[in-house]
Amino acid sequence: MNKKVITSLALGLGILGGLAFSQTNADAATTGIVNTSKLTTLYNLDGQTIRNRSLGPNTAWYFDREVQIGDMGSFYRVSTNEYVKTGDVEVSNGDNNTSSDSVDNAGVATIAYAPSDGIDLYNGYGANKSASGQKLANGTQWKFSQKVIDSNSNAWYLIGNNQWIDGTYTKINNESFSDSAANTWDPNFAAVRVAKDTEIYNNDNYGSGTQGSAATGKLLQVSSTLQENDGIWYELSSGGWIPAAVANQIAAKRPAVSLNGKSKDAAIEDVISAAQAQLGKPYVWNAKGPDSFDCSGLMQYVFRQVTGDNIGSWTVPQESAGTKVSLNDLQRGDLVFWGPAGATYHVALYLGNNQYLNALRPGTNVKIDSTSSSFAPSFGVRIFN
Repeated sequence: MNKKVITSLALGLGILGGLAFSQTNADAATTGIVNTSKLTTLYNLDGQTIRNRSLGPNTAWYFDREVQIGDMGSFYRVSTNEYVKTGDVEVSNGDNNTSSDSVDNAGVATIAYAPSDGIDLYNGYGANKSASGQKLANGTQWKFSQKVIDSNSNAWYLIGNNQWIDGTYTKINNESFSDSAANTWDPNFAAVRVAKDTEIYNNDNYGSGTQGSAATGKLLQVSSTLQENDGIWYELSSGGWIPAAVANQIAAKRPAVSLNGKSKDAAIEDVISAAQAQLGKPYVWNAKGPDSFDCSGLMQYVFRQVTGDNIGSWTVPQESAGTKVSLNDLQRGDLVFWGPAGATYHVALYLGNNQYLNALRPGTNVKIDSTSSSFAPSFGVRIFN
């Protein structure tokens, strides 16, 4: 992935206790992520060693500026009056071995649809994460100052001093969401631009009442689609619904999914085997395994089992996880989608011979079905090219 400039400087702590950055005079407006390779000493602005605190080895830390401290040289500030020597750390976008995308995005994340015990709060993200031991409960809200898409295409939000949450179980209310952010692939949300002034509805129908409006040209994030009798609806990441017909998707392309050291044919057969192992498990809306699934959660789960990569948590991001193909060109291991591109509402794994494996709807289990004229897919996506 291409590295992007981090432009969100204010560190939001939400309701999480911890250290905040204070305002000091800086010699440079540099921001980013530093990685440690060993236990790393912290210094104060006077150049004195801070006792009883240091940065652990192989951890990633956000810094908001570079400063000169006396004749000791350059330092990065990683917290209030806590600095590391630039020579003691390596600057990157958060993953020691591969690059990540840092996205111009800030706002409030609400924990939603998480397991009953909540989600982990991590120190660091991606390959460098370590669980802090703290859980964040459903319904709690956290200000974030930065979003990162890691090398496996998972989304992470910075909510404190090197404190990160996985974006899987979140609703997002954006305070800063630029065109560059909209054009960056996200596993959990798709970006749309409003093409016609619209009301924001409380639910996926015109009779549900409204909670606001969105003007032509406004960028929005959406978290799911539903097919109803009056058309397809987008669920907004911040809550509320709009008709899909009033917005245009911004199609952000996901980087190529890893074969994880396998040949293409072996990867395809391993994905199919992983999917077949889920046969008989119940459909549960928004379930991502391992005991139950919805349609997109099943696809996300089996591809992640084989490749380690996140192809997206619902249908629209999954559309961009590979190359679109026509139904006449389908091959074993392709994804098949129902609905128009940018507003799909169902996905399955194509097995060949007009058969596909899917989690269809509540009251059913993961099963193999055959294509039919009464419920025909719209197009395919080839994950492994």
